[in-house]
Parts: sequence; structure tokens; C-alpha cells
Amino acid sequence: MELGADAGTVPEAGDRSGGHAGAPVDVLDAFESVPAIIWAFEGPELRVVAANTGARASAGFRPGIVGRPIREVLPELEGQQIFEMMEEAYAAGRPVSAENRRVLVDRDGDGLLEEGFFTYTFLPTHHADGTVRGLVVHIAETTAQALRQAEAERAAAASERRYRHASEIVLELQRSLLPTGVPVLPGLVTAAHYRVAGDELAAGGDWFDVLVLPDERVALLVGDVVGHGAGAAGAMGQLRAVALDALHAGETPAAALDRLDRFAARQRATRAAGVCLAVLDPATGELEVAAHAHPPPVVVDPAGGTRRIEPPATPPLGTGGPAAGWVRDRLAVGESLLLYSDGLVERAGRPLGETVASLAETVAAARRDLDDRVLDDTSLPSSGVERLATVVTERMGFLGEGYEDDVTLVLAERRPMPEPFELVRDAAPTVLSAVRRGLTDWLEALGAGDDDVDALVYAAVEAVTNVVQHAYGGVAGTDGAERPVRVEARLGADGAARLTVADAGRWRPPPRGPVAGGRGVQMMRELTDDTVIEQGSHGTTVRLGRRLGRPVTIGVPPPVPDPRPREEKLTVDLDEEAGIAVLSGPVDLTTADQLRAQLLQAGRGGTRPLCVDLRRVTVLSSAGVQLFHDLAELMPELRLATGPDGVAAAVVELTGLGPLRAD
Repeated sequence: MELGADAGTVPEAGDRSGGHAGAPVDVLDAFESVPAIIWAFEGPELRVVAANTGARASAGFRPGIVGRPIREVLPELEGQQIFEMMEEAYAAGRPVSAENRRVLVDRDGDGLLEEGFFTYTFLPTHHADGTVRGLVVHIAETTAQALRQAEAERAAAASERRYRHASEIVLELQRSLLPTGVPVLPGLVTAAHYRVAGDELAAGGDWFDVLVLPDERVALLVGDVVGHGAGAAGAMGQLRAVALDALHAGETPAAALDRLDRFAARQRATRAAGVCLAVLDPATGELEVAAHAHPPPVVVDPAGGTRRIEPPATPPLGTGGPAAGWVRDRLAVGESLLLYSDGLVERAGRPLGETVASLAETVAAARRDLDDRVLDDTSLPSSGVERLATVVTERMGFLGEGYEDDVTLVLAERRPMPEPFELVRDAAPTVLSAVRRGLTDWLEALGAGDDDVDALVYAAVEAVTNVVQHAYGGVAGTDGAERPVRVEARLGADGAARLTVADAGRWRPPPRGPVAGGRGVQMMRELTDDTVIEQGSHGTTVRLGRRLGRPVTIGVPPPVPDPRPREEKLTVDLDEEAGIAVLSGPVDLTTADQLRAQLLQAGRGGTRPLCVDLRRVTVLSSAGVQLFHDLAELMPELRLATGPDGVAAAVVELTGLGPLRAD
């Protein structure tokens, strides 16, 4: 409390009056000596009735504080929510507390504010009848602790940033060295998953590949370099490059392994690596496997039965051991081959044989669970091999607290050879939707990635559009035999889809001049690996080729994408006030004329700005591209919204419409 005239008479030392409650002098001494800030207030104005030494010191020993409202005593606290907390405690009659509040205080009474951190407890006091009398406030200054904690948090945040930066460098390096996809092949569906170690800085040592050999067999590789981090990632990249070079050059698989062994011995970073190489003939199922210090592959059949393929034990690469021995097997249609790195099965304190057996059981159970027993409403991938890879990776991680090392899985499942795609129709605009639907279904059944599906379907539709527009004078007949267009597609053993679009007509000049047809051919060439146009007296044949692939999964599998849009009718949602037209569906030969009239009307013939939103467009063909070029001449303030990626964004940039983009 404040001493002096306001405080009354101070008891003499040694006065022990006051009964069992304690002598006043002792109470006063205790109150003054409490190592905290203590205030006592009375009444709704919270007038000061007592303040210990800590409280008076915190206020710069300001005179005449007793009897005055706290708002007058400490005016610098106005607006810092301290008075509001006091009033809340008084009004509610219940304690209110706050921890580590930053408060600006005038410690010296000189009008200058200093920063402090305080923990507050506001405790109501009561009259005999239970009504609130006032407050006792206990305040502990925590400035030193708060500053230490803030410094520690800053240091931790900086360390975390450095750690994340290092992790990102390692992972980016690894992504740049690993394949981005696996081939789509007739009779064989493959998938590859790479999971980063629990400690991301431990990443870097695993590698894998799936490639078609010159003799049309398929090589599947999984390797593991000793060590982690950027150095291991670099060593992994070197070994992968050597293996790919040897196999692409036509060396036998055994010669390729020998070459890899010799290379690994040249430097410490690559020495003692492990590798497993499986060579499979998709047509016959004949399988050969060899390994250097690598876990054995597992085969799982459609019923969930498993077997291990164990080649002769061979020391790690580059350690001077003998050449790898080979073991032969046969993969039946419906069976899956699983290659994996040791990170999938190595667990501290558990024998490797035990965890490999657990893997076989896990694969078997997953195969049984995933075949016709999983409801459609699932976040699992739709592809069977992708599902199996996802579930096996997740379940094997349950054996411990995640993975202590990188994990790589490569799955290959034999399937029946696919039937080719064939369609013969009358060269009328309605054939475009049939080509889109049929070819999309065929490519998706093969397991092609979305980018390949979009590219090939676009290219094929462009070729068919040219037939409809030009091969028969622009007039479609009623008899498909008189004005036919034939579309065929086959998947080669090298993983390339080859499409043929053929007609029996004689091409006429395009109705809008050569530029319209030129854009269609340009799009075909950009979207395929090779485009060949053969014209003769019996018609024109367009041959399109593109090597198919499916993305690999690096890290956690991405969310399952929404179903691919299959809209075959164009809809236009017009907001006249905002000047926006949102398109959904195909913008092609069948819808371009309808759309031309609607957009000209929406833009009032070019007298008002119009933004056309293409983000929900499923097809933007050369006929649609020509439409927007024509409209741009008539409507100077026409803009196209495409988003950063997707169907429309790619076509707009490819065909010279980029300057019209609104985003």
C-alpha cells in the first residue's frame, strides 16, 4: 500500500495485536515483500486502496495514488485493453486472467513509454452480503522470459527455414534426376511411387526406371545408393544415367549390369550401391531378374497369392564381387510384379526376412481388398496398379513410425493385349463428338495420363474437322459410304499410340482461306511427336503418333482429380451487367457459328467490353480459334480468361490468341 498521510498510522515494530489474523506489521511486511505487483481497488471506478512496493515501482513511484481511479493513476494504459479486463472482472464478479501481454508503461513517470510483458490475474473481492466490493490484481512481469522465448522462436524459425530450404534443394535435385513418368504399353500397366524419408534431409539415394528395350522387352529397375542428401542424389543420378545409356544402346541386361558394376567402383559415392533389374516380355510373360545386394521382387496373383523371386545373392555394386546371377520366371496375365527399395522393409530391431514376409502378406491382403471390394466413394486412385502401390506404401509405413529411408516401389501388371480403336462415320459435324468420346475412353482404358489423352484427342479431332470442312467440299452426305472418315488407333510395343484419320475425298480450299486449316495442322504438329499428311487421288490420310506415359508419384499421392468433363453441348452463361460470358463444353466446328452470334450480341457488336471465360471449355478446336480471331477484329475490347493451365490456356498460347488473355 502507499505509505504516508493517505495510508494512516504504521504499527510499531513488535506490535503483535490483531489476534489470530496476524500482527498488522507482519501483514504489511509480507504485502510489501511479495515479489510481484499487487494492487487493490474498490468500487466501480476501481479506486486504489492499496499498492505494494512492486506496484508503486512499476508506476515510477507516482505520488498521491491512493483514492484515485486507476484510469487516472496510469493513463498510459488507456486503449491497451487492461482497464477493460479489470472492468470485466468487476462486472462479472469472476476472475479474469491474461498471459504475457505486451504493455507500454511509463516506468519513470517521465512520459516516455517502455515495452514490458506481464501476466495479469484480476480477482474480485466481496462485501459481507456477497456483492462485489472491488478487485485485487496480481501482476507478474515476464519481460525477460518473453524476450528469451521470442529469441528462441526466431532462432527456431530461422533453423526451420534453413532446414526446409535444404530439404527443398535435395528434393528438387532428386526430382530433376528421376523419371517424370512410366510408359503406357500394350499388355503391361506400370506404376512407380517414391516416398521421401521421414527426415526429408535423408532423401536422395533411391532411383528407378521403366523403359522399353530395343527388342520390345521392358526393363524395370530399382536402385539404392549408400548415404543421403545432395551427394547421394548426385550419385544416384550418375548410376541411373549409366544404366539407361547401356540399355538404350542395345547392350544385353547382363552387360548393362556389368557396366554399372564397373562404374560404381570408380568413386566412393557410387560404391556399395544396390540394384535390382527385371526384364519382362509383355507378350509372353517371360521374366528374368538379377540383383546386387537388393531385396527380392514379389509377385502377386489376382487371388492375392504371392511368391518371391530370389536371384543368386551378389555383393553390392563396385565392391569387386562376381557378376550378378539371373533367375527366370513367368508372369501370367493378371499377375503383378513388385520391385522395391530396402527402405520399404528395413526396420530397426527386426530381421529383414521377417519384414519381407510382412511385405508379401501386405501385398496379398491389399490385392484382395482392392479387387471389387472398395466402394467407388474413395480417395484412392482409380487405376488398379496405382491403388495397390498407394495402399502397400501406406500399410508398410505402419510397421514403424513412418519411414527412416527413401521408399521406392515399381509395379508392373500383365493385362490382355488391348484391342485397337476403330470408327468409320459419315464426315458430318456430329462425328466430332463420337471421336472425342470413343478415343478418350480407349486411351483412358490403356492408362494414359491426362496430358496424353488431351493431346491425342485434340489432334485427332483437328484432323477429322479438316475432313468435315474440306475433303468433300464442306457438304456432308447422308450415306457414310459416300463421304466416309475413318479413325483408327493402335498402341505399339514401344509405347507409342499411332492414329490414322483417312478420307476418300478431294480437298477443297478452306471456306475462310488457308489460315484456318493452317492452324489445325499447326496444332496437330505441336500436340504429337510426329504428324504425316499423305494426299493422293483416292483421298487424304493423316498419321499422328505420340508416345504415351503416366506420371510417377513422388511424395504423398495427389488428391484424386475430379472426373474428366464429358460435356457435348455448349452452354453460355451471360452476365450482361458485368460483361462476362462463361462458356462450358466444346467450342468446335459444331458450336462455332452459334457462339459467334451469341458473343456478338453480348458485346453489342463490339461497342462494349466483353470477357469470355474459357476455363470450363472442354474443347477449343481450330474452328473455335478462328472464331476468336475473327471476333477480335470486330470487338476491340474482347478478352479471354483461361486460368494458368488447362485445355484452353494451352491452345490460346499456341495459336496466337495470347494477347487477348485477361489473366
